[in-house]
Amino acid sequence: LHRAGRLYRLVQQNHDGLPQKAGLPQPAVNEIHGAIHSPDNPVVPMSGSLRSDLFEDLLECERTAELSIAVGTSLCGMNADRVCLSPAHRAARGESGALGAVVIGLQRTVHDHEATLRIFAPIDIALG
Repeated sequence: LHRAGRLYRLVQQNHDGLPQKAGLPQPAVNEIHGAIHSPDNPVVPMSGSLRSDLFEDLLECERTAELSIAVGTSLCGMNADRVCLSPAHRAARGESGALGAVVIGLQRTVHDHEATLRIFAPIDIALG
């Protein structure tokens, strides 16, 4: 998706650096909760504060996303959830250009009913 120019940002809540290991360039990744392999972006404890530049980027993604694809998430109340939920809400209201949100994974979430499309499948099957 990124190489095709279809991915603006990947918001990563895990700390593992897997998107970069898979070839995604660092500027395309917002590691909102920190990263274990990045000294300039230490892992943020649950009681900690998010890095302000990453949080501002997250808010910009929330404001401007036409479509969000949430993969393997629990959507359990973290700040990054808003990047999925806001495009879904704009699409539900019929806002121009809003395509909504796709949630892919096996685990149910409390926000499944808000998704524009909900796919219950293993990620490699859904995206394969």
